[in-house]
Amino acid sequence: MVFFREYRTVSRCRDIVLSILFSFLFCFMGCSYYSTSTGMIGGIQTVNIPVAESLTAEFGIADRLSERAEEMYIQDGRLRVVDQDGADAILYLTVQNISDEPFTYSAAEQTEQYRFAMRINGKLVSVFSKKTLKEFDSIEGWATYAPSSNQDESREQAVDKAIDMVVQEFIDRSTSSW
Repeated sequence: MVFFREYRTVSRCRDIVLSILFSFLFCFMGCSYYSTSTGMIGGIQTVNIPVAESLTAEFGIADRLSERAEEMYIQDGRLRVVDQDGADAILYLTVQNISDEPFTYSAAEQTEQYRFAMRINGKLVSVFSKKTLKEFDSIEGWATYAPSSNQDESREQAVDKAIDMVVQEFIDRSTSSW
């Protein structure tokens, strides 16, 4: 009789432990699809970013945009940046326009800050199907800078900030399928 009581107790404990383990297993399996899926547009995992086209007189900004886009996609890590032969998709960028205008004035109507702004269009195209996966129309990046004796340096910093703003928007939009 004592043997059967011990056997029932051990059996009951084993059943409870197995029930808990199976519950965790089912929960994990149910959530694994959402936490391990790529979630990228068209299921892409790699991207190529050729040199951006520029419809403005400042061609150097297109080069900087392309370089920074590659750097930031690499830092983000959700899409691997590869050459065109190994890419699932290509991100084409076009600098549509650039403006550099006074932004704030002093009481004496002197310019205190300038606003550098740029509008960029983009298109994410599948290498295999040649279909456009996503179009990015008129994404704006901007930054302000103060006029100073070294205006070129502060303008360059504003250009970099505007580029970063645009590229971050491209990353956010191209790596989510929602």
